[in-house]
Amino acid sequence: MNSRIKLKIADIITKMQSDFALAQLSEEEKKLEVTERFDNFFYNQERKEEISINVEIVDRLPQIKKTKLSFVTYHPEDGSENWRLLQKGDTYIYKSPLEDKRQLMLVNKTFDKVTAYLLPKKDKGRVWGSTDIIYDFLQVLMINYLAQRSAGIFTHSIGVKDIDGKGLLFAGKSGAGKTTTAKLWHNQSRAMVLNDDRIIVRKRNGGFFIHGCPWHGEFSDYLNSRIEAAPLKKIFFIHHAPKNTARRISVKTAFKLLYPALFPPFWDKGCLENVVSFSQDLIENVPCYSLGFVNDKKMIEFVRKIETNL
Repeated sequence: MNSRIKLKIADIITKMQSDFALAQLSEEEKKLEVTERFDNFFYNQERKEEISINVEIVDRLPQIKKTKLSFVTYHPEDGSENWRLLQKGDTYIYKSPLEDKRQLMLVNKTFDKVTAYLLPKKDKGRVWGSTDIIYDFLQVLMINYLAQRSAGIFTHSIGVKDIDGKGLLFAGKSGAGKTTTAKLWHNQSRAMVLNDDRIIVRKRNGGFFIHGCPWHGEFSDYLNSRIEAAPLKKIFFIHHAPKNTARRISVKTAFKLLYPALFPPFWDKGCLENVVSFSQDLIENVPCYSLGFVNDKKMIEFVRKIETNL
């Protein structure tokens, strides 16, 4: 193979390889690459990959007939299509119609072997780059890979590794204060923000761990810092409030609050059941709280003083 990139995300190794060369980045693109901090996820050791992606550059994307539509997503603002997932036999087909990222991926039934078909880049020709795969296909692939194996879940949340090494997860609906919370912990403490929008939760040796990933939200300053995994000790469902308040909530209430923050694979009944089962296990074993907070650094010490038996 002429080119190869390996990534390690949530302790899963993905190898992308191709007979085609990697694109040479412009100075502006290099700045973007630094901003995105893929350095936290590039992997150069010898451990064998769990996911293998072979990249092909073609003049026309393959035309595959008699497929079954599994899922389609649309842009929330203009209603245009983002991507769709189709199926033909044991093969999944990921297809993006976006003008600057028209691509088609053929994925095996275990979501660990992919042939990626990309079009030549304008003004650059038959070359490819890591972002072609990372945004957004790799995220969709990993959601399915984890769900099929009951190996973890993606959550729409903030993850923090505090100075004592313990992990805190902050989830909430849109407008609940996730970006605000991420900024507070990043700017007002020495804690490590793992991600301000998406956190992967996995189980290892009987305990749950939170992992950062490349797919961030509005706030990305923390990506210039090192990102590590952390053992998850508490889950908070956040909302703005006149004063800092916290109360322990039941498993039933926690599940109702957690489920809207998941990325469930609705197109696969077995995978969906695995996500639900993993989530149930998570909230039964990690203390969950309703957290009302004020946009002030005092919130950080307030959270740190919350006892498990609250």
